[in-house]
Amino acid sequence: MAILWAIGVVVVVAFLVDAANRRGTRDLRQSGFLPPPGQGTNADVERLVALGRKIDAIKLYREIQRTDLKTAKEAIDRMAQRPDLGGRRESS
Repeated sequence: MAILWAIGVVVVVAFLVDAANRRGTRDLRQSGFLPPPGQGTNADVERLVALGRKIDAIKLYREIQRTDLKTAKEAIDRMAQRPDLGGRRESS
């Protein structure tokens, strides 16, 4: 019986987190941080990276490139290292 309660709690928490995430994405689209669905460009991704919004940049990159999470995260991490987007310059 305790296992059923635990599963129920996990499902409810997952539902609430998903709802909050969707609301946050909707709010970002309405505020202009994210472009409308299907209209994002690489420039939008770079802008999000420059603003320090890496998670939103990863989501948008995945939407544009239709790629998996790992590939998108690696691409955004590389992008975040670019000096023109606020990354550190390596001293030689």
